[in-house]
Amino acid sequence: MSKKIKLSLLFLGLFVLFAVTHSVLAQNFGTSQVATGLNNSLGTTDPRILVGRIIQIVLSFLGVIALALVMYAGFLWLTSNGEEDKVATAKKILTNSVIGLVIILSAWGIATFLLNQLGAATGVGGNDVGSTNNGAFSNQGVGAIGNCSVDTFYPSDGQKDVPRNTSIIITFKEALKLDSVCSDGSGATCACNQTNCNKLNPGAIRIFKKDMGDACSKGTCLNPNSNVTEVIVNVTDSNKTLILTPAVPLGSPSDNTEYSVIFSNQLKKLDGNSMFKTCGADYFQYGFTVNTSLDLTPPQVLKDGIFPLPDNSADTRAQITGRQSLATVTFSGSTCPSVYSEASLISITPKGPDISNIRGNSINKFKLVVPADAPDTLQVFDGNTDAPLGSYPLSKDGIADVTGYFSFQYTNFKPGDMYTVVINPGSRSDNIQIAGSQYIFVAGGSASNKGNFIGVPDNCNANELLGNIQAVVSGNPNVTVVRVGTSNTLNIIANKVGKSGNDLFLSFNSTSDATANALKTTPFSGGTDPQENYVAQDQTDRPMNTALQINFNKAIDPLTISGSANDVSNYVRIVNAYASSTPDKSVCNVDADCQSYKCENKICVGSFLGGNYIVSNQYKTLEFITDRECGVNACGEKIYCFPANSHLSVELMAADLKTCTSNNDCLSYGSFNTCSSTPLGYNTCQDSNGKNYPLAQLDKLDGIVDASINSFDGARDLTSDGPLSFYYENNSVAQNAGKKDNYKWSFYIGGKINLTPPQITYLSQPQGKKGASLADPVQINFNELMLNSSLHSGSTTITNGTKTVTHKSINLSSASPTPFGFWISSENADSNSNGEPDMTIVKINHSPFAQSMTYDAQIGSGVKDIYQNCFKPSGDLTCGTSPDQPSCCFGLPTTKLGTTGNCQ
Repeated sequence: MSKKIKLSLLFLGLFVLFAVTHSVLAQNFGTSQVATGLNNSLGTTDPRILVGRIIQIVLSFLGVIALALVMYAGFLWLTSNGEEDKVATAKKILTNSVIGLVIILSAWGIATFLLNQLGAATGVGGNDVGSTNNGAFSNQGVGAIGNCSVDTFYPSDGQKDVPRNTSIIITFKEALKLDSVCSDGSGATCACNQTNCNKLNPGAIRIFKKDMGDACSKGTCLNPNSNVTEVIVNVTDSNKTLILTPAVPLGSPSDNTEYSVIFSNQLKKLDGNSMFKTCGADYFQYGFTVNTSLDLTPPQVLKDGIFPLPDNSADTRAQITGRQSLATVTFSGSTCPSVYSEASLISITPKGPDISNIRGNSINKFKLVVPADAPDTLQVFDGNTDAPLGSYPLSKDGIADVTGYFSFQYTNFKPGDMYTVVINPGSRSDNIQIAGSQYIFVAGGSASNKGNFIGVPDNCNANELLGNIQAVVSGNPNVTVVRVGTSNTLNIIANKVGKSGNDLFLSFNSTSDATANALKTTPFSGGTDPQENYVAQDQTDRPMNTALQINFNKAIDPLTISGSANDVSNYVRIVNAYASSTPDKSVCNVDADCQSYKCENKICVGSFLGGNYIVSNQYKTLEFITDRECGVNACGEKIYCFPANSHLSVELMAADLKTCTSNNDCLSYGSFNTCSSTPLGYNTCQDSNGKNYPLAQLDKLDGIVDASINSFDGARDLTSDGPLSFYYENNSVAQNAGKKDNYKWSFYIGGKINLTPPQITYLSQPQGKKGASLADPVQINFNELMLNSSLHSGSTTITNGTKTVTHKSINLSSASPTPFGFWISSENADSNSNGEPDMTIVKINHSPFAQSMTYDAQIGSGVKDIYQNCFKPSGDLTCGTSPDQPSCCFGLPTTKLGTTGNCQ
C-alpha cells in the first residue's frame, strides 16, 4: 500500500473520530445552554448541578483545543511536500492530540457515571446530566409523556406555586394492573379498593423532596423514610387515572419546596409488563415546586366557559312552502307550425324491386346501377345531377339498404341493370320538446291528436292549435298545462315542487323563421325548495351533533365526573329541561315526554341522557358525547347526536363538606376555627364571617371537587356552601339570589347536523421555520371550538366493518435519541369580542428542545371539532386542501399518507 493511500486512510479515520467526538460533545455539553444556566441561576443552583456544568464547560473547551490540534497536524502533514521534519512534527502533534482526546472522552465518561450515581443516590435520578431548564437538570424520564405511555398529568412538569394541599393526578394510555399501584396498612401490595387498600405502593410511585433525595431508589426504602408515603390513592373506573392525595399537606408554611415524582418500572400494565417498557427510559419522572400556602379557593365553571351557551328561547321556525317551476308556450301569429308528411314512392323504371322504408330528404330522383365488374354492389346516383351518392352492398338474403334514403327487397339483380326511382320526399315537421318528451306537429286538426302527435288545424286557428297542444302535452307525467284565460299563452307547470323543476327542458324546433316567430317558449324557472326558516330568539339553537363542554378555572378531581352517564349521574347529568318531563319507568308517548328523551314501548327509560363524560385539558375540561348514533364524519368515524329539537338542562352537584362535632375538630383549619351548624343539616368549620372551610368529605366524595378536594362553587361567590340549591346560569342575578352551590344551565338543540371540518388559522412554528425557541410551546389556532378530549398525543384506531384505520392526533417527534416529553393544553377564545368563544388555541408544551435539532409536529385526522368532525379535509392558511387532496404534508396538500397515517 502506498504512503499516499495510507495517509488518506489515516485522515479518513481521523475525520470519523472528529465526527463522533463532536457528536458526543455537542449532545451532552451544550455550551450555550450551560452559559444560560450560569447567567440565570448560578446563585440558586444545586451544588451537584453546578459541578456538572463546570465539568461540561471545561471538557468542552479541552475537546475544542484537541480537535484544533488534530486539524493543525493534518494541515502540516498535507503541506509537508515530503520533508521529514514537518512529517515528524505532524505525527507527534497528531499522536498527542489523539491521546488527549481519549483522555477527555474518558474523563467525560467517568464524570457522567459519577454524577449519575450521585444523582440516583440523592434523588435527582440517573441520566439527568444534560441541558438545563429553569435551573434544573432535564430528565429523560419525562419522555414517557406524549411519546409513550403517559397521556396527561397534574401538576405539570416544572410548574411553580403549586398549593400544598394539591393532589397529584396522572392518566395513562393503557389500563393499570392495580395490585402494582396500591398497598395496604401492612405495606403489602393490593388491588386498590377504598376500604383497606388505598395507600400507594412506595416501590412503584415515589414522591420526595428534591433536596432530600429518593429514599426508595434502591428498591427498598430507607428507615426513616423521607419520601411522602401517606397518600390516599383513588382510581377512576377506567383504571387509567390515579388521584394521589397526600394525607398531610406537602412542603412547609415557610419555604417553597421542590418535589420530584417517579413512577418506576414496578408500575405495571394489565399484561404484567412495565408501564414504561417501550419508553425511552423505563420510568416516568417529573418535578414541581410547592408554595407555602393551602388552596382554599373552591372550583368554578368559567364564565362563558360552557358550550352550548345558556339559551332561554328556542329558535322560531317558519315553514316556507316551495314553489313549482313554470314555463310558457305562446302562439301569436298566423303561420302554423310545419307538419309532418310521410315520404312515398311515385315510380320505378323499369319495373323492379319493391321500394320500402322511404326516408324523406331533399332528393326526389335516384339512379340505381349494378356494375358489371361488381355484381354484389349497388351504386346510387342523384337522378337529377348524376352525382354519386355512394355504393351499398347487396346482401345474400335479397335486401338492399340505401342508408339514409330507402331500402328494398329484390329477387333478381343482374350486372349492368339500371333503375330510375322517383319518390315523394315528404316533409319534416316542427316539434316541441317538453320535460323529456318530443311532440311532433301533424296535419288534420284535433282528430290527429294521438300519442305524441299534435294536430294542426287546416285554417291555422290559434285557439284550436293551443287546445291541441294542451290536450297532448297534458299526458306528460312531469307537468301540468294550464291555459291563461283566453290569451294565447299556455303555462307549463312542473308537477314536483322545488328547484329541480328548473332543470326541466323546453324548446320549440322550427323549420322556418316564420313559425319560429309565431310560436315562442320560455324555459322553466322560479322553482324553490320548501324550507324551514330559523330565527334565533336568544342564542342560536345548536346542531344535533354538538358535544357538551364545561371548562373549569382549575384542575378538577376526575373521580366523580368521568365515565358513563350511569356512573356519574349523582354528580353531573343532562336531563330534559321541560318541567313536564317524567323520570324512569313513567308512561310516555314520545321521547320528549321523558327526562331521558328516551321512550320505549310507552315507558320512559332512564332519568337522564345516556352517553359518556370525558375529562381532558389537564383535568380542567369536562365533555359529554351522547350514545345516540346519527351518522359518520369525514374519517368514517361514528358521530353522536342530542335529540332533535330538544330542550336540555345540565346539572352539576357540589360535594358535601367535611363535618365537625366541636371546635376541636377545626383547630388545624386556621381562621376556620368554629364548628357551626349549616342549612345542610350538619356542622362545618367556619370563620368569623360564617364562611365554610371548603374541604369536602374525602372518604365519601359525593360531588365535584378540585385537585385540592375543595367542594364546587356553583354560585361563583368564592365560597363552598355544599349541595343546597341550583344556581341557574340562565337566570338574572336577582333571580339567583340565595341559590347555591349546585349549578345548572339549559339550552336548545335544533334539527340539523354540522359536518364542516375544522381549519388551522395560525401556527407558531410553521413548516421549515429555523431558530425556534428551546422552551416555548408550539401553538396552533383553530377556526372554531375543538373537542378537547381529541387533543391528545398518539392516535385513534377506527374499525369500519373489516377495515381498520389509524388516525393520528397531536404528536411531536425528532431524530434525537434523547427522550423528550410533550403534553397538550388548550383554551377557548372569543375572536370577535361578541361574548361567545368561537376558536380554540392549542399548545404543545414540551421538555427543552435540543439545539441544532429538527422537530416534527403533527396535527392528524384524529383531532376533532366540537361537532365531532375530524380534521380531514385538513388545512391551514398556507395549505389549502380539498376532498381530492384532504391532507397537509410539509406545507402542501396531498392524497398520500404512509401506512401509519403519517406524512411520508
